[in-house]
Amino acid sequence: MTEESTEISLASSESQHLIDLPPLDGQVSELANAVDMYLTGKSRHTQRMTRSHMDRVARLFGYQNYLKTPWGSLRYIHVQKIVGYLQSQNYAPRTINATIAAIRGTAQASFSMYQLDGDDLERIKGIKMVKGYRLPTGRMIPLGEISNLVNACCSDETASGPRDVAIIGFLYIAGLRRAEVVNLRREDLDLENREIKVIGKGNKQRKAFLDSGTINALKDWFQYRTDETGPLFVRVRKGGQLVFTKLTEQAIYEIVRKRWKQAGIPPVSPHDFRKTFISSLLSKGIDVFTVQRMAGHSDPQTTSGYDLRPEEDARAASEFLHLPYHRR
Repeated sequence: MTEESTEISLASSESQHLIDLPPLDGQVSELANAVDMYLTGKSRHTQRMTRSHMDRVARLFGYQNYLKTPWGSLRYIHVQKIVGYLQSQNYAPRTINATIAAIRGTAQASFSMYQLDGDDLERIKGIKMVKGYRLPTGRMIPLGEISNLVNACCSDETASGPRDVAIIGFLYIAGLRRAEVVNLRREDLDLENREIKVIGKGNKQRKAFLDSGTINALKDWFQYRTDETGPLFVRVRKGGQLVFTKLTEQAIYEIVRKRWKQAGIPPVSPHDFRKTFISSLLSKGIDVFTVQRMAGHSDPQTTSGYDLRPEEDARAASEFLHLPYHRR
């Protein structure tokens, strides 16, 4: 279980562990909820995670969920106590900071809806992010396991075979996020130059570069998916018929799960490919700023947080030391 899923499961019981918070003395807007207003235009992943964070905060006040909470009554003292509580429960700094960001965004939306005055908004926005570090979750995927995954896909003689190889290529060779993969467009692909335009977080566009193996898989996929425009990856029914609607992020997860089970390898998540992509580039001596741009990160510190090499390097270094003791 990942750090993220562990903390979400912990949050489900927090209504039984309420902290000493001043009540929110306000009415819930019947027109719109400030959380949903803040999330307008955000990615599905951001929406899902933000609602989870704000549901957690709502339960700390004794409300059922974020929809039932009068966010316009939120004040500086509330946020400080919430941050202190999350720290006392050993939540990861990343989760606490994501919660602070969600609260700030909700407060801004409440202000825009005339539910919160400017002074209270500025005090809430002044809450500082917390410092700290947690070891990265996930794992690097060895090349042998990548080969096993590709072979599992190749054993599928339907259109799903080359499609799934190409998807793995975008996850592994280009390090794309699930949301980025499902939003790829056929018309944005340049086969000759082995590149494609990607829309990443924050609606920022970048180019991703592909290897010959991924290009070969795409060419085989295009034997089935013949349209020159539209979603790059679409659904394939069990009978092999294509449905020209783009895949969902959950579908990418299910495809990866199906293939690692067929390949007989340990569990792999779509995000493990991205971490392997980043760690592999850094291990080859590519500077972190170049890797940052390739990964679509806005901050090189975020890129460094994906690096799974330090533990492996430390383990290898420890082999140079030896305690000369033999069992009796």
